[in-house]
Amino acid sequence: MKYYLFILLFLCETVTMSAQDRREGGGRGSFSLANLSSAKKDIPDSLLAVDSAALKSKRIIAYHLTPLLGEPYIAPLDTGRLNYANSTLVESKSLAVGYQANVGSAAQTRMFFERKEARDFIFADPYDYYITTPENAYFYDTKIPYTDIMYTTAGSSQNKDERLKGTLTLNFGKKINIGGDLDYIYSRGHYESNGNKLLSYRLFGSYLSDKYDLYAYLSNFNFINKENGGLTNDRYITNPDNPVEGFDSKRATDTKAFPVRFSDTWNRVRGKQYFFTQRYNLGFERELDETDEEGNAKKVFVPVSSIIHTFEYKDNRRHFGSGDQGIDTCYVDHFIDTENSENKQVVEDRTSYWSLSNTLGLSLREGFQDWVKFGLTAYINFEKRRFKLPAAYDTEDGISGTQILVTPKTQQIYDEFSSFIGAELSKSQGRLLTFNARGELGLFGSDVGELRVTGNLQTRFTLFKKDAVIKADAYIKNVNPAFYVRHFHSSFFWWDNDFKKIQQVYAGGEINLESTKTKLSAGVESIQNYIFFNHKGYPEQKNGNIQVISARLKQDLKYRAFGWENEVAYQLSSDKEVLPLPQLSLYTNMYVAFKLAKVLTIQLGANMYYNTAYYAPYYEPATQQFQLQRPNEQAKVGNYPLINAYANFHLKQARFFVMAYNLSSKFVDPNYFSLSHYPLDPMVLKMGVAVMFNN
Repeated sequence: MKYYLFILLFLCETVTMSAQDRREGGGRGSFSLANLSSAKKDIPDSLLAVDSAALKSKRIIAYHLTPLLGEPYIAPLDTGRLNYANSTLVESKSLAVGYQANVGSAAQTRMFFERKEARDFIFADPYDYYITTPENAYFYDTKIPYTDIMYTTAGSSQNKDERLKGTLTLNFGKKINIGGDLDYIYSRGHYESNGNKLLSYRLFGSYLSDKYDLYAYLSNFNFINKENGGLTNDRYITNPDNPVEGFDSKRATDTKAFPVRFSDTWNRVRGKQYFFTQRYNLGFERELDETDEEGNAKKVFVPVSSIIHTFEYKDNRRHFGSGDQGIDTCYVDHFIDTENSENKQVVEDRTSYWSLSNTLGLSLREGFQDWVKFGLTAYINFEKRRFKLPAAYDTEDGISGTQILVTPKTQQIYDEFSSFIGAELSKSQGRLLTFNARGELGLFGSDVGELRVTGNLQTRFTLFKKDAVIKADAYIKNVNPAFYVRHFHSSFFWWDNDFKKIQQVYAGGEINLESTKTKLSAGVESIQNYIFFNHKGYPEQKNGNIQVISARLKQDLKYRAFGWENEVAYQLSSDKEVLPLPQLSLYTNMYVAFKLAKVLTIQLGANMYYNTAYYAPYYEPATQQFQLQRPNEQAKVGNYPLINAYANFHLKQARFFVMAYNLSSKFVDPNYFSLSHYPLDPMVLKMGVAVMFNN
């Protein structure tokens, strides 16, 4: 109750109301318009207007869009000269992350406050780092054609891990921009049957004028992951000299020979998305003190209000297949008709989903007059969703409720429709106080009664001649569980749950001191009716509350050529059995950086990721979810320093690197598991190059 009162008082004082879309996997931290220019330190908040001279002088500007309403804000580009090698690792996505060793494999952050709300199509959640959404998609405004290409490789021909990623975009005049990007990952994997192949691409464009703005893209992805279910015996990693009785020296040195749970099982997840957001601006022309060449006063269009429309269509499909003999013995439950199935030895689980969403909004723009200090927007959202699952029938003996999967071709259809109203209040200009807020309520349909109210504020001031920023954010949510958490039919898992809404209350803050390179943040969240995947792999709802407390400190030090970056986080879960988290996670990076011949920047160093031991989740291929460890197989994961040594180089518009990944496996007790029964790659040499053309 104390948390509820605290949040209500906070929202009343800051007058901040905002929300995020669960079906896009909104994060726990609320979105902030107050920090739009954080990616470009040379552009202050007061220059965020469209006619900003500082923005117009740049060769290329990248944008992200706010959820639902599509308001653009400046986004950072990956052009840093330092730490390029680290940016290509999965570990760089979070302070602590668990995954299946390969780039492109299923992954989950260990930092609870970084976890996003589940999509309705939960099978895409493990690949969140590789899927384009309206919130993480880039749009551009460039004076000349811009191309950015990256290629990385690791390992030998038998276990090679490769990635090719590129973007090409150009402007046609001042108003139109078009482009495309591609991301291709192909990994053979260091372990038996853990390779993957991920392909995604996007075509995008924008049209920007005084009265009309349009951002649009179409995207497609096709992800195929072989699933080995993890090692059957962890001792091949933890005790390679004597892993099992009947020791096989070849198996101890050849990671491809380590015994795994499955050898002919895979998951395929596909998706496509059509998205556009448009707004028509109403306003007036204001004369400036300047004159043109003919002596006439220059005029500028001042938007007063906007009519907004956002459209989004998503289509996702999932296929779980296996030809492993005896795979049914690996699962407690079986829903395969062994008498009538077309192929008794083949598992073919398929499901599909599509959604169509339209949002209509009307906004009053901030700053069209000096006395208008904030913007106000109201909107309504309509969404139609359809899901297809394998159907079932009762057994011939008439036992009620006994469900048998006849064939994947037999489908059961679920239709859902939802409507939401929402409002947003924001102030993005100025330094003393900025805030953003949104509130959203489900009016009718499948999500009636859903509520999201989030808010944040920020103040910026000068300390020791450099910026200091203080932020605060909070939210209250009352949301329905994702569809596939409520309904799922397959060969080995079958559930139709009537779960209660999940209630979340969060409050947090952050202090960022640029003068000392210090960032300190903390937060607390209370969750009622938390849903987790239990030891058997089924979703389960906990009665009562779970509290999570987190504190995080980032401190960078630099003296001449020497640099030392540090980040540490402490987390505490009130129920470690239901929600296991590592209490301590840290990252440290020590390096020297210097220039050679005034044009070649060289960075030599080593970094380390570490988290304390805890009962890390197990990734279950049949559901593609991170569940509690299986009974009688529990073992802690962590207490292992992942050390990488690297050399980064930057020459004009090219960056390249060489890295010895997991170097610590050569001199530290080899306990390099990332998830339960899923080890990291052993020591391997990684290389990569990125070239940017914008001249």
